[in-house]
Amino acid sequence: MQQYRPAFNILKRFGLSENKVLLRPFVSVATANKPSEELSNRQKFNQIAPPVKLYEKLEKLGFGTLLKTKRFAGIHKQKAKRDQQKLQHTERVGPPPEPKYAFPLLSFFAGAQVPTSFPPESLDEIAFVGRSNVGKSSLINSVAESSVVRTSDKPGLTQQINFFNVGKLFHMIDMPGYGFAFVDEAERETWRELMESYVSQRQALKRVYVVLDARHGVKVADTEFLRMLNSKQVKFQIVLTKCDLLVLPNLARRIVTIEEHLKPLRNAVKDVVVVSSKTGAGINQFRKEMLFLMGHLKPKEFYENIQASKDEKEAKKNKAIRYKR
Repeated sequence: MQQYRPAFNILKRFGLSENKVLLRPFVSVATANKPSEELSNRQKFNQIAPPVKLYEKLEKLGFGTLLKTKRFAGIHKQKAKRDQQKLQHTERVGPPPEPKYAFPLLSFFAGAQVPTSFPPESLDEIAFVGRSNVGKSSLINSVAESSVVRTSDKPGLTQQINFFNVGKLFHMIDMPGYGFAFVDEAERETWRELMESYVSQRQALKRVYVVLDARHGVKVADTEFLRMLNSKQVKFQIVLTKCDLLVLPNLARRIVTIEEHLKPLRNAVKDVVVVSSKTGAGINQFRKEMLFLMGHLKPKEFYENIQASKDEKEAKKNKAIRYKR
């Protein structure tokens, strides 16, 4: 109490007793308001500043636009400058509109619960895998414009490796979900061994698409599976589903965090695919990229003619219905 003695002397002059006054050590305003050195994961996530190019890509795919508020004023200024630069070299700011790309009919032809049941390799293959309930089956149906792949709100529906024909172009593979599922640990381990056997043995496998829920990003189970694919020198790429459930800035931040996570993995394709099976955003572009990867992308006129034929048939059908009425 020695350091407070001068203060007590002043109090006595005013007739106050030191026993009736509680003195606290002096704390500066700067010290009191000093933020914690350790930021939470949410705070770190909100501090990520995605590049303008990423916002432009997401807007083009149909995931909304940035609000014209002071918070995003800097980004809008950069976008305007980029648009001016593009107009100096072309009459349009954005690329010409894409046609609707299409797959041939998707059809199931084999299922395997053990490696000895894998069908012979006759065409190139691409595989889909992800944690249970991330929207993998819905994604395959959306890309193929089909309902042949069973979907369910209950995790763990896919319990074998399913093989599908994409016409006569290539094979699409639906693998069981890893991580959480309504099965015991022994069965999950059996699935994991089955998937490891598949990715290790198949010479026709061109790429594995690892499906993640955009709301949650990379989880522990995902990290383990990605490391396994990388160790086996399998080319893989992240596909973010349910992207319509995130606002544009958070979706862009999620992509940045995943790209950072992929940097040490040599066999990862660094470009992250973003889609929404619900709204269809990003699906057409993903379909185009898959066709290109498998060597079956046709000129734009080919798909424009297909769409024109479909539109003509639909118009005739509607006309016939109106005539009957």
